[in-house]
Amino acid sequence: MPKGVIELFAGLIATAVAIAGIFEASSYRGASSYMPIAVTAIAAALGLAWMAQSAIALSRGTSGTLTVSPVKVARFFVIVAVAAAYVFGVSHFGYFTSTIVMVPVLSLAIGYHNIVAIVLTTIGFCVVLYAVFRLLLSVPLPQETILSLIGA
Repeated sequence: MPKGVIELFAGLIATAVAIAGIFEASSYRGASSYMPIAVTAIAAALGLAWMAQSAIALSRGTSGTLTVSPVKVARFFVIVAVAAAYVFGVSHFGYFTSTIVMVPVLSLAIGYHNIVAIVLTTIGFCVVLYAVFRLLLSVPLPQETILSLIGA
């Protein structure tokens, strides 16, 4: 199957999800809707750009073909499973605990093996999202189960 067809379809799905997110976020009250609307609008714009790029590649015949190997399929399912587990983990174990597990697992799943970079990325991801949610938006993060177990 031509790679451009798959990318065009994936871009369509991504854009549709982003547009649905814009409608959902527009129902939020007051200033709490600004950030989600901006993020989903950017995602919709990127989805449209992806679709346009795929359509141009298809029309020029430069999209190539997609070769699917068992390794790529397995890697895809690991990524989907880790993302689903992350959503579950954040609500049940806490943001930091889940992130400290998720970032390295995803990094290794996509074939990245530089341990120093993985550790620094994990720490950076935690710091940036803590700063955005806690300091910038003043939104409390879910309670950390591990900290509550040790009495903190």
